[in-house]
Amino acid sequence: MTATTSITPIPAAIREQFPALAGPTVFLDNAGGSQLPFCVINAIRDYLERSYAQLGGEYEPSIRAARTVQRAHDFVAQFLNGANLGHVVLGPSTTALCHLLAGAYADALGPGEQSGRDEIIIAAAGHEANIGPWTRLAARGFTIRLWPTQRDDAGRWRPRLDTLRSMLSPRTRIVAMPHVSNILGEIWNVRAAADLARAAGARTVIDGVAYAPHHPPDVRALGCDWYVYSTYKVLGPHMAALFGTRDAFAELTGPNHYFIPRDSVPYKFELGGVNHEGCAGLAALWDYCCLLTGADPATPLSRPTIERAFAAIARRELELQARLLAYLNARPDVRIIGPREADASRVCTISFVHRSRPSGEIAREANALGLGIRYGHFYSLRLIDEMGLDPREGVVRISLLHYNSDDDVDRAIAFLDRALR
Repeated sequence: MTATTSITPIPAAIREQFPALAGPTVFLDNAGGSQLPFCVINAIRDYLERSYAQLGGEYEPSIRAARTVQRAHDFVAQFLNGANLGHVVLGPSTTALCHLLAGAYADALGPGEQSGRDEIIIAAAGHEANIGPWTRLAARGFTIRLWPTQRDDAGRWRPRLDTLRSMLSPRTRIVAMPHVSNILGEIWNVRAAADLARAAGARTVIDGVAYAPHHPPDVRALGCDWYVYSTYKVLGPHMAALFGTRDAFAELTGPNHYFIPRDSVPYKFELGGVNHEGCAGLAALWDYCCLLTGADPATPLSRPTIERAFAAIARRELELQARLLAYLNARPDVRIIGPREADASRVCTISFVHRSRPSGEIAREANALGLGIRYGHFYSLRLIDEMGLDPREGVVRISLLHYNSDDDVDRAIAFLDRALR
């Protein structure tokens, strides 16, 4: 591939970087987990061959291992634009990290708690990963309040800001919401929500799992206190990352061993340490960003390079979502669940229901033909219930990434033409 600083990803050239795409399956469930480029796969293998050692030693493999783990933290800090603003904690999944964070807040609520802030507001539109851990705190003395998903004047389902404003009080400690619904696909105004929460003295926890595969989150611009996402949905290993500002971390004590100092962050929050080979793969995403932009991977990590890479990704994904949404919008027997327009206000996660065929039937028929389409509630069951959809069937979801080709979309459309007659 010829790399330039203004590259628009060409599917054939990009696809060559992903060995899984050479097989017969058409991957249309990328919101559930992305494929890996060669640079990530090779970095994991190289680590296991050359640096598979415990941290803390003064011998060369241990030193290399420590550098690998640090580089993974540093990459995430740049990816989130949080360098010098806070800390990054790595863990096995977004669900696990949200449980970790919720547990730390529960531990902080006690007789000496000064603020009296014991209410948590949770957007019901979110993935259960950022809902369930907080609802469990009702047993630890917190009051849980669900922020409903409501139709706005344009008929779109959203967690409305005016509703949040009315729910906030001097007792609110946490506001938890998604950056993007993994069903609706719309990018929500989390900056406005964070501003409202801050004005009320509350912290914000943003679930960026459905946003981060398409755009590099900017925690500085968002003004949030916590941001969490799954690295395995962003071309990386099966891990997750949690960013928190220094002020937010200062209020909490991590649950790692008692003899680890309280201010030893992130180690105090990384129970048993992190997955070292996963860190090698995570750090290698820098190489992929350099591949897309023509930058030298030997140069220091750079947020502008990451932004340029994802700008190219976003341009390609706009083409993909326009292609699929144009087809679905033309069908009177299909109801698109989420924004119908193909533009920068949404990501390439597109859900729909059919007037007569159950979602499960459609997805299973597609799977039998090698099309990786999924159906269900995608762990956003509360949102499905709010919208009055059948929780057993949920929606059909086609989720695309920049490495999907026009032919992938055309095959999906051809299948739907046959299946929905």
